[in-house]
Amino acid sequence: MLPISLRLAILGAAALGLAGTFLIEERTAAQTPAAGGVTALMNARVIDGTGRPAMEKATIVMRDGRIDAVGANPTIPAGATRVDMAGKTIMPGMINAHGHAQKGLDPKIPIREDLIRQLRMTANYGVTTVVSLGANKDDELEQIKLREEQRTATTLDRSRVFTSGASVRRFKTAQEARAETNRVADIKPDIIKLHFDDPPGNMDAETWGAIVEEAHKRGLRVTPHIFYLRDAKAVVKKGADVLAHSVRDMDVDAELIADMKARDVGVIPTLTREVTVFVYESTPAWFKDPFFLRGMSLFKEHVDIVSAPEFQQRVRNDKVAQSIKQALVQAKRNVKIMADAGIPIAMGTDGGVPNNMTFGRFLGYLEHMELELLVESGLTPMQALTAATGNGARVMRLDRIGTLAPGNVADLLVLDANPLQDIRNTKQIHSVWIAGRRLAALGTN
Repeated sequence: MLPISLRLAILGAAALGLAGTFLIEERTAAQTPAAGGVTALMNARVIDGTGRPAMEKATIVMRDGRIDAVGANPTIPAGATRVDMAGKTIMPGMINAHGHAQKGLDPKIPIREDLIRQLRMTANYGVTTVVSLGANKDDELEQIKLREEQRTATTLDRSRVFTSGASVRRFKTAQEARAETNRVADIKPDIIKLHFDDPPGNMDAETWGAIVEEAHKRGLRVTPHIFYLRDAKAVVKKGADVLAHSVRDMDVDAELIADMKARDVGVIPTLTREVTVFVYESTPAWFKDPFFLRGMSLFKEHVDIVSAPEFQQRVRNDKVAQSIKQALVQAKRNVKIMADAGIPIAMGTDGGVPNNMTFGRFLGYLEHMELELLVESGLTPMQALTAATGNGARVMRLDRIGTLAPGNVADLLVLDANPLQDIRNTKQIHSVWIAGRRLAALGTN
């Protein structure tokens, strides 16, 4: 198998054929209810999200949106709906620990409607939770509303969403940074995000340090956007809780690893973020991948933009974009170093950001590409799958999701093939279940 970094550079056919109709298998609000309130998925291979070996011919019993039991011979109540899953692999619905559920390019679509259509499409790809690390100020309150609704909903027709609110960045004084941190904290986000930018936009140590201090005073964890080793080391020493990207300028060192282990700091490498910076110098072959095309009702507006010759020429001429090719190599190397050292790795893509610098970050599709890149970096398929499930929940402190255990929500991804044999088999989606209910499939769009 060619490395994905090489396959991404291959041109697709000269004509993309985007004008026709596409076979879409979106999941919608029409869900299949479980008769009697209990459903048993039987005879499946079960990957529980903890990293433990898969269970063969196992059964998952779901009741009232939660997992009641998992194992070889659990008790199945009389009257339960029994579904034979022989030959299937069941794993937890995936968690994108660093995504962006934000308003898209069409100003005519209300923000709430836009976010919901994105989260429904994301669920269609088996990603049942998105942590939106960064928002616009007109997005953040809608994200909070959706999060609150999902906490009390008995059914759910879309991916779950958690949020940092707007990123705290580019302030000149500690006083200004504290004020914005408190503004974001007041809307009750799940975490605070800060940015290390390249000069001249970067904040000095006193200013970004004030963000960490103020967030912790408010009982909120902090995840910084980093690129350089020096910034990663400084912010971890200051008390950062999660690194929102991999270090991309040099090898991580023993000092950083020791500090991260001492505080149980995880990392979200976001390797596909690097890919999307440079890959649109030409038309990537995966624009014709049927698995990608299932999302065209949402993706097309960005596909058209990044397929334009003038856009691709701009990427080819952009020195920063070209330099990111080496940054990706370094980021992948650091994934392996950190995983081998016992640093928790969570899967994230930085996908979904719709602005004039970040077109083509396809939320839902890129998570599967991220898994491939993690395996290319040296992780085993099981480690990659754990990064997308149990570790994602652990690193982001998400309760009752990410692993298949009694009491956890029944968010499941059912596959027709075994991803432990080939990580690309996560694309072989049989069905997606959220809160114990199978999301119904549409036909063509």
